[in-house]
Amino acid sequence: MGKSNNQLTEHNLSNIKRMYYEKIAHYESNLENRSLEPNNQELFTKNKFFLNKKKYRKRKIIYIPAAAALSLCVVTGAAAAVGMIDLNSALHFLGADRIGILQPVHQVSEDQGIRMEIIGAVRDGDTTEIYVSLSDMTNYRIDETLDVYDYRITGGNASNAELIHYDKASRTAIVRFITQGKASKDRITIRINTLMSGASRKDGYDVPIEWNSLLQPKNKVGYEPLNPDRISGLGGEIANQMDNNSFQVLQQDKTNILIPGVQWMHISNIGFVNGKLHVQINPDHEIGGYNHGFFYFTDEQGHKLDIPEYSISYGHYMKDGVRYGGDYTEYVYDLSSVKAVNKIKLQGSFTNISEVIEGKWETSFKLSQHSAIKSGHVRLNMNVNGGTPAKITLSPIGVTLSGEDLSELRKKDLNIELHLKDGTKRTAESGFIQLDDHLIKWISSETIPVEEVSYILMDGKKVSLGE
Repeated sequence: MGKSNNQLTEHNLSNIKRMYYEKIAHYESNLENRSLEPNNQELFTKNKFFLNKKKYRKRKIIYIPAAAALSLCVVTGAAAAVGMIDLNSALHFLGADRIGILQPVHQVSEDQGIRMEIIGAVRDGDTTEIYVSLSDMTNYRIDETLDVYDYRITGGNASNAELIHYDKASRTAIVRFITQGKASKDRITIRINTLMSGASRKDGYDVPIEWNSLLQPKNKVGYEPLNPDRISGLGGEIANQMDNNSFQVLQQDKTNILIPGVQWMHISNIGFVNGKLHVQINPDHEIGGYNHGFFYFTDEQGHKLDIPEYSISYGHYMKDGVRYGGDYTEYVYDLSSVKAVNKIKLQGSFTNISEVIEGKWETSFKLSQHSAIKSGHVRLNMNVNGGTPAKITLSPIGVTLSGEDLSELRKKDLNIELHLKDGTKRTAESGFIQLDDHLIKWISSETIPVEEVSYILMDGKKVSLGE
């Protein structure tokens, strides 16, 4: 995978779902080479989008109801009473420098047979790093594919959750939460609503369609105009056409084409409308709300073809008295540039999730701000005369850039070097995130010894630091 704010909105859930599928693709492509050594850990996944391939893609709203079971939230153990938790034992895969700045927490919440424990956390003012263990006390629902799908953390406007360690013997996963944004209070509340595991992604699903039948002029399919009020999600360049109100979609449920190996949806209609191929799918209301995938075309040699496409999610269904959007998804492909349409092959790349666990894991704890902070000022080159002034703040977790309208600053072009008093340096090569138009953060995979940093080199400019 994400991920989460104080308010549960369509935008937040869309981002959560997008990041989840990114992480599935990242996990499977790197499983054999994955290492949990501190130098190999990264706070944020860097792989490219796997499912949401188009800039404007937006998934449907998913309402997550709270579980009926009572959630327990308690402070446990004598160690918690005195604030003495053996972080070295609980987080043995972290370096001693990282453990040294963490504040022990040891808050526990249990629900659905799963125990959530807040192990330790640190806050540098606008960034909070929290380590959480999740243990299955009754079964084997938590594994190395665990993803925290829906969660909320107070005091931030952008969050990320990533599995960084899994112990098979104890069925325990350690998840690191990063929350961005200044907290108005020292008290942090973390709540998890949905966990998912057993996820796998597979390419090369064969879609059983009869090209000869589809291409027959006499085999015309019925279609109808789509009222914009029924649209719950758009993908691809179609987002630029929102004003013409002329979307055409296939009539619903005219076919029942099953894709071998994919159990959570079927093709409910397929055919050409105004020269474009429409593929309509009808996902299962339960697991289909979490699984997803996409279709693609290959030539006779098996090479993927670059076909212009867009998608529309529409319709609704009811569950437990709640209306959900996006009962159907229709993929539209422009095959006009393909010379031999009858020779190409329609395939799919889909995920399959075995476990979706809904519950309520929630607890609160106090977290004071870490005092080791230095700051300075720099002018950033954004093709503006004289550059744009910005404040640069160094903390054990990373570097923060704050200033007026930093949205035009290309994060991939940022070059930050931390020069230490002993003559060594650390380079920021990844981990930049845009929090809002006025704030950019670099999260370091290693704890930064703030007092040992002499100065920062930003885009070749020396930045002096003060308390």
